[in-house]
Amino acid sequence: MAQLDSRLPMGIVITQHMPPRFTRAFADRLHRGSRFRVKEAEDGDYVLAGRALVAPGSGSIALRRDGVSVRVTIDPPDPAVRYCPSVDRMFETASETMNDSVLAVVLTGMGDDGVRGVKKVKARGGRAIAEAAETAVIFGMPQEAIATGAVDEVLPLGKIAEAIERFARRTPGAAP
Repeated sequence: MAQLDSRLPMGIVITQHMPPRFTRAFADRLHRGSRFRVKEAEDGDYVLAGRALVAPGSGSIALRRDGVSVRVTIDPPDPAVRYCPSVDRMFETASETMNDSVLAVVLTGMGDDGVRGVKKVKARGGRAIAEAAETAVIFGMPQEAIATGAVDEVLPLGKIAEAIERFARRTPGAAP
């Protein structure tokens, strides 16, 4: 986050597998080290350029169209879903809401959360990036995403901000 230009024409939505008490502190820490305004997402927050929303550990972010804007809703945990907050839920609803204006980025983590979502993002014309094994602390999630064949680029962590900026600048209004 620290490397990203806050003037990019996009908002950022982040899902990190963390329990409820930790996600607000995580958002605060990202805010202190970023040029973006970062906060823990609340039901009804708008996705805005220069802002990053972190999924609360108590539920999953879903994106919904509100006229020309995009808002988040916080879905309660689904007993049928292994991960909360869910990366798949975030990616799937983002692709349904914004079609080819979505860039899904899968970073270090355990498990396969994000696999269904990355495939849906790609099917709707969006793009996907996964962190390379050499920089991932835990390569599980990126490896599973790569195995889908839906990932466009596999990059070391230090190159991902540049790829995000390229995407945002070539896609006017990537996220309202």
